[in-house]
Amino acid sequence: MKVTIEVPEQRIQDLLCNAFEGGSNYWYVINGKNYPEGQTKESLGIEFEHLELPFMGGSLVVGDFDGDEGDKVLDLKAIKKGLRIMANKYPRHFGDWLGENDDATTGDVFLQCCLFGEVVYG
Repeated sequence: MKVTIEVPEQRIQDLLCNAFEGGSNYWYVINGKNYPEGQTKESLGIEFEHLELPFMGGSLVVGDFDGDEGDKVLDLKAIKKGLRIMANKYPRHFGDWLGENDDATTGDVFLQCCLFGEVVYG
C-alpha cells in the first residue's frame, strides 16, 4: 500500500544537520556548491548552505574521503528520492525520524539513501 505524507522542510533539514554535523563525518566531504544561475549565497540570503541550498534550486557536490564512490549531487530531487528509499529500505530509521526520535545515525542513513540509494558506509 502506498501512503503519501507531507513533511515540513525544516524536518528534512534536521536530518541533513544530523548527517553533516555528526552522523556522516566519518565518510563525507563537500566538494562543491552549485547556486541557481545568477545567484550567490548573499543574494539568496542563505545562512547554512549545507542545509538550505538544495531547497533553493541549488545543490551540493558530495564525495567520500577516499573518492571511492565518486562525487554525487545532493539536490531536491535526490532528497525526495532519499526519503522514499529510507522509508522502503530502512523503515526503522524512517519511523524514528517521523516520531522525532532521529539522531546522527538516522541522518547518516538518510544522506546515504539520497546519494547512493542504500547504506554503503557503517
